[in-house]
Amino acid sequence: MYAVIETGGKQVRVQAGDIIQVEKLIGDVGAQVTFDKVLFVSSPSETTSEVSIGMPYLSEAKVSAEIVAQGRGDKVTIIKMKRRKQYRRTQGHRQEQTQLLVLGVSEGAKTKELSAADKKLQLAKFFTTLKPKGPASQAKTLGSRVKLTAAKKAASIEAKKTGAPKATASKTTSAPKAAPKTTAAKTTKVAKK
Repeated sequence: MYAVIETGGKQVRVQAGDIIQVEKLIGDVGAQVTFDKVLFVSSPSETTSEVSIGMPYLSEAKVSAEIVAQGRGDKVTIIKMKRRKQYRRTQGHRQEQTQLLVLGVSEGAKTKELSAADKKLQLAKFFTTLKPKGPASQAKTLGSRVKLTAAKKAASIEAKKTGAPKATASKTTSAPKAAPKTTAAKTTKVAKK
């Protein structure tokens, strides 16, 4: 028995024992979630298959699931560029996701539940690909001259507080400059007649 549910603006095909990844749902790991927006339920048997289609949803159908992981998905890199204008911007985004273990599909009197042994087996095989949510990372390079000078000032103030000696640049020697070019005075002869 399987169903098609709607969550996070997407349609997902589920059956008991599946581990699915959907848009973030509110709840802690181990919390139960029930989906009422069921679009389609199919109960296949050996000879025939019984199908129920909602318009848009089935009123008595429900899908129950358990949250097994919360986190962020893979990073998507956004690149903006305008040719010949020296304009380039990059930005990263990681969408918050929830991974669920589908416990059962029910439609009226018909139900298909996941047994406790199967649930334990599925959770033992489960490995999350989601990364934990952490603080946003700081930019590696400072974006403008104003920020750069502010950072230098802050570093020099910090050095004064700690009493660290000021770093001095060693004097560099360069090759001697070439003598300026001089032009010779032109002499002109006047021919006598």
